[in-house]
Amino acid sequence: MGSVFLAEAPGGRLVAVKVIRPEYAHEEEFRARFRSEVSRAREVPPFCTAEVLDADPDSITPYLVVEYVDGPSLTEVVAENGPLTGGSLHGVAVGVGAALAAIHGAGVIHRDLKPRNVLFALGTPKVIDFGIARPLEATSHHTRPDVVVGTLAYMAPERLDPDSERLLTPAVDVFAWGGVVAYAGTGRTPFGGDTPAVTAARILTQPPRVGGLPPYLAELVTASLEKNPADRPTAPELLDRLLVSGSAAAPPLPAELRREAEAAASARHQAAAQHPAAVHHQAAAQHPAAAQHRPARPRAGRGKRMAVVATAVTAVAAVAGAGLRLLDGGDPAPVPEPPTATTAAVAVAGPSVFDSLRQAASFDATRAEDGSCGFRSGLRVRTTDSMVCAPSSGVVFPPNQTVSVRATLAGAQSCATVWFRATREEEGLDYLADAYRFALCPGELSLSSTIDGRETVIATGKRTTTTGAPHRIQLSADNREATVSVDGERVLAGPLTESSLVSGRVLLGAVATRKGRQADVTFTDAQLRSGLDPGAPAVPAFVSGDAQFKAGTYLTYDIGRVAIVEPTDYLTGAEYCRRFALATTSPQCARKYVAVPSSTRVTLPIADNRVYLDYRRNRAKCLDPSTNAGTCKVRFEEFATVSDEPDPRPALVTVRGGKVVSIAKLNVN
Repeated sequence: MGSVFLAEAPGGRLVAVKVIRPEYAHEEEFRARFRSEVSRAREVPPFCTAEVLDADPDSITPYLVVEYVDGPSLTEVVAENGPLTGGSLHGVAVGVGAALAAIHGAGVIHRDLKPRNVLFALGTPKVIDFGIARPLEATSHHTRPDVVVGTLAYMAPERLDPDSERLLTPAVDVFAWGGVVAYAGTGRTPFGGDTPAVTAARILTQPPRVGGLPPYLAELVTASLEKNPADRPTAPELLDRLLVSGSAAAPPLPAELRREAEAAASARHQAAAQHPAAVHHQAAAQHPAAAQHRPARPRAGRGKRMAVVATAVTAVAAVAGAGLRLLDGGDPAPVPEPPTATTAAVAVAGPSVFDSLRQAASFDATRAEDGSCGFRSGLRVRTTDSMVCAPSSGVVFPPNQTVSVRATLAGAQSCATVWFRATREEEGLDYLADAYRFALCPGELSLSSTIDGRETVIATGKRTTTTGAPHRIQLSADNREATVSVDGERVLAGPLTESSLVSGRVLLGAVATRKGRQADVTFTDAQLRSGLDPGAPAVPAFVSGDAQFKAGTYLTYDIGRVAIVEPTDYLTGAEYCRRFALATTSPQCARKYVAVPSSTRVTLPIADNRVYLDYRRNRAKCLDPSTNAGTCKVRFEEFATVSDEPDPRPALVTVRGGKVVSIAKLNVN
């Protein structure tokens, strides 16, 4: 319902500004939800969330100004580094548990806790986005009776019944805590299935998958994911268990995180007077060790438990698209990029991505029950039903965008699909994405939209499509319509009228013309651009030639011999302010270096005879003052060791014949 912008306050402080989208600002339901978000966010202690600095929910364009949390989300951390272990995993469990204890202590239910809403500020987790939060004693509701708001993979069973949606307790956040911690430690959600219906059914009827978690955390996560809310521990009880100093299994916590967790624990004593239901936690809080020995709360009998499941199981078909609408808070709009390095007069339209798709880089290899995304002479998608392959980067393209890719259909049962303006969904659940979709099948073409799992066909056409040979698909979308060409011939056009599909990701996939028969599609040479000019920006010459340039590196995968780079200027603060005509009082002017990215990400193979250069071992000897780049050869393991580098990591990249032959670290800190 909103867009979030990075902004600079008058004093130079970076802040995040959230505003209701203009098309929703006149709707009272959305205004009420925004007003509720402001109210809830103001009530939560700032140590565990982004502090509210200013707000006017009654403005013509309602807005909210909060502290800018300069750190990645849990989703991004796990995607880049893999599942967390040891102290890092324990810190997430404690940090998010402390945030929930504080949130519930303030009389608020979050209702949309998920990895994307957990940000790391200097390593400390902060829980954000109170857009669908609700006070414990709700006196008003801002969604219609048939609407369940949230993210399916982290929804408690009781949330899948729209009748009980208005009678929720903080136990729904505890359930989500279990899902978040399981994802942090295993890289997957505990109930994730191939379709929304399967995921919902598993939430309602199956035990969680917690294999891979440390035993002490697996026990807590399993308890938090009980089907009956009465069987789950409260957030303070979770915190008590996690803070027990005598637990040899729990790694030690950083001092700052322990202080914040203990602050959350002490804050609930003050809240007990206002929320009598919390009084029974005080004894355990005063004697944390007692949490280990507290008698287990009685479990619901089989009859009661099955009644909970039976009541909620009726929602499965609805979640699959038969009448229950599932609203996700969605991603904030991308922060506008600065002007290009070549001119300050023309704003960058948005990102562009060039990838041959010969190796796993921008897109990952994945496997599901009904299909797989792999790499063999290109991105190969195989499925007996429908399969979607999502880019690992999560790059969001604006409304005006152009997609060009080659697709080879292996047989008459294979359809290639190109999804665009896809809203970002949770980990591995890209089949839930709302999006427009173009399908190229032997003899048939179609353009459609998918909202909440319901497909609406916009336009169809007939065209003979050869199997076993590549076809160049070129799709252009503007504010009003999409046009599609195949092998240079315009074949289809249709209006784009879904108000919720304004911008988003590009996904690639396949569909079987007959369910049960295997579809097999191979994609190569992807060119994903912002804007309507299919030739601008041009494919960089270094994709096949020689060059040396400074870049931000998003991926350097030595074993797989592939890198993702974005040519970038690194200007001194004074140069940056001169180029972009900023006042000399701007904080940017005082910075040593400011990155000016080109907004063009390119996937390149790494040569077998590659060299990695670093300066950190001996700056006096290994740093070239003319380029600020490292000059001493090091092993990749040493090169890849992260210190205090910005992300993407600055480097001087040398390319010969379209392959990276050397990457040198840049000193721009």
